[in-house]
Amino acid sequence: MDSISNLLKHFNIKPKSYAIYEEAFTHSSYAHDTKQKADYEKLEFLGDAVIELLVSEHLYKKYKDMDEGALSKARIVIVQSKTLVKAAKKFEFEKLIKIGDSLRGLKQISDNILEDVFEAFVGAVYLDQGLAKCNTILKQTIIHLYEIHSLNENLDYKSMLQEYMQKFDKHNIVYRLIHNENGNYWAEVYINSKKCGAGTGSKIKDAEMQAAKDAYKKLAKGR
Repeated sequence: MDSISNLLKHFNIKPKSYAIYEEAFTHSSYAHDTKQKADYEKLEFLGDAVIELLVSEHLYKKYKDMDEGALSKARIVIVQSKTLVKAAKKFEFEKLIKIGDSLRGLKQISDNILEDVFEAFVGAVYLDQGLAKCNTILKQTIIHLYEIHSLNENLDYKSMLQEYMQKFDKHNIVYRLIHNENGNYWAEVYINSKKCGAGTGSKIKDAEMQAAKDAYKKLAKGR
């Protein structure tokens, strides 16, 4: 896509407010340079919640034989950063994002920004068009990627935990190996010195992955 207008046409969106879509593609650095008040961060916050709700509803209604654990795993696969970035790249969001002078030296827009902008775009669609239109777009993008088996379902919980905590602030995540019992390792993960998860595995990396999984599920569930 070479313009926001073409992106909206692709999704058959007739905007009530074109400005809100421009906001969704405005990085804080550009807003600062041009002294604009609005950037995509608040829309990103809203879009994140909309995505979580609609993906959960879709899975609940479509996969009636899945138990709660399987539904949670499917949702994680769909809403994880890599999926949102993949969808953003497919529609060339990087060409639409307005960035400030401080970022112009970058060779490419970072995956973190692409993920944020995808969420902001969904937030803008929600405010401008409503929940049903957001649902349609998600079924054409991230849900579609899941259903054509285009996503890696081997989840890297250590990366996911790191990405999740970065959404709120910079957090110090430390893994501690406690002991090796009966050939298995036991690991604990601490976030800002607070124990948040634990796990076991036949290898150190497996034990740490299980600890990250335990922490991630506890934190995400409590969100």
